Amino acid sequence: MLFFDLEFYVPSADRATGKSSMKANPTKAGHILLGGTFSSLPLRAEIPVQPKLDGYWIWNYDKDEVSMMREIKARFELEWQKNAKEKEWVLKKPVEDLVVCGAGISRFDLPALYCRGVLHQLAPPDELFDLFLKCKTIDLANVGSFLFPEDKTLYPKTTREMAGRLGIAEQKGSSKGVWATYDEGDFNQIQARTDAEVTTVMRIYSQLHERVSKLGSASN
Repeated sequence: MLFFDLEFYVPSADRATGKSSMKANPTKAGHILLGGTFSSLPLRAEIPVQPKLDGYWIWNYDKDEVSMMREIKARFELEWQKNAKEKEWVLKKPVEDLVVCGAGISRFDLPALYCRGVLHQLAPPDELFDLFLKCKTIDLANVGSFLFPEDKTLYPKTTREMAGRLGIAEQKGSSKGVWATYDEGDFNQIQARTDAEVTTVMRIYSQLHERVSKLGSASN
């Protein structure tokens, strides 16, 4: 199972344009994948207090996004192999696909990896689709909707909203702050921010898992 979060850079000319609240677009010129934080665990493992975090950041590759993307691609290939070796079953069905978890990753992160992979011609598009877009996705932005029974509308929730409801400290803030931080050259701050996001995501996942487990126990 792979937890992860990506950061993208949006040039100043595109920061106030477009119809969506999301300004990053992995198909547009000047929009750069800065990198991300990744953490792997067996599917049924408990979330550790201090998870092992791995970062892939463009400044560690002489700002060569292609080299960084090759390593991220290799990481996903490795995770698919590890998943196959686990031979887990859920509800009497084999877990054949890599399980990934994050907040908003089905909307942006996974499609972004596919788009950048195609753009940089890292592999044929059909292979990249299989690698990135056939993962089984636990998107906490959607899963966490049940934490807010006072709002009857099913609507994706932010990491901050979920963490606040669960009493988990969350300090990431808006992704838009990353752009200025990158312009200022404070790369350590971007990495620390994303590490904190993945750690928070893993804690949210852990608490949601506990709540679901209690529901199962109550029904028995």
